[in-house]
Amino acid sequence: MSKKSAGDDSNDASESTEATLTALTTNISEFVLNGTLDTRFAAKLVKRLKKEAEAISENGNSTKLGQKDLKKAFDTVDSAVRDHDARLLVAANAALRATDEGGKAAKSHQ
Repeated sequence: MSKKSAGDDSNDASESTEATLTALTTNISEFVLNGTLDTRFAAKLVKRLKKEAEAISENGNSTKLGQKDLKKAFDTVDSAVRDHDARLLVAANAALRATDEGGKAAKSHQ
């Protein structure tokens, strides 16, 4: 698969639709919530989808309803990524505390 040059993007109108981007974003959100998609990868996918949505808007192929649905889907996936990452941080912090407390208890018994 070859990459397009930056000049090629301006000549090609996007064939994607807002409904398709919304469906993809919704699926990404579900995958993140289910823990079946890495959040870093999800964030990269969403970043690319946002660029595609911007291209659709710039080409005049967007509707108010489509933009509203897409924004809602982007907000949902952003929230899912933040929530998942926050849960991982809380779990890592709890594991660190347990390790620290275990080390302190071992020292007090010596």
